[in-house]
Amino acid sequence: MKSVKMKGKNVEEATKAAVAVLGIDREKVEIKVITEGKAGMMGLIGGEEAEVEAIVKESGAEEAKQILQNILDKMGFMAMTEISSENGDNVVISIKGEDMGRIIGKSGSMLKSLETLINAMIWKFMGKRYHISIDAGGYKDKREQALQRLAADVADEVARTGESKAMPRLEPSDRRIVHLFLQEDGRVKTFSEGEGKDRKLIVAPKEV
Repeated sequence: MKSVKMKGKNVEEATKAAVAVLGIDREKVEIKVITEGKAGMMGLIGGEEAEVEAIVKESGAEEAKQILQNILDKMGFMAMTEISSENGDNVVISIKGEDMGRIIGKSGSMLKSLETLINAMIWKFMGKRYHISIDAGGYKDKREQALQRLAADVADEVARTGESKAMPRLEPSDRRIVHLFLQEDGRVKTFSEGEGKDRKLIVAPKEV
């Protein structure tokens, strides 16, 4: 976070000075009063200036981007982060650079861990829940396309044989992708069975 400390005859004067130094609108700054100051005897002797710290307010998206960048830097990855989309509280951050395989992890496990960590930290720092999604090297788009191809093949088989079929074990986010994709297929329906790690998505013929 960008911040500056300034002094003045009173809190208001110190605040105005800090905002002027930062060069941004007052509403975009959070003011922390370090000391309110006090008037001197007869307004001249023994007075103490007020001091404030002005902190630039950043959006949850910007905070998440910076936190993720710091984590990647400390882990030694040669990568850069950027906000690829922001829609209200839904934010997608993309990672570009080297070490994409290690950052993605097996079946996206590293990305999932980073998402969990970043979302928890943003909730703590901002006092508000965001949905931060993290992608690296276009992995999620490629993963979604692969799942949709698999779902289409399974739907074709179910429609041809008239028998239900269980999809391979998928993460909840992957099951959602398949479910949403097959909603538009008038031949089949989807539902989940089982609990925990044994939960599977079932593709069944749609009753006519």
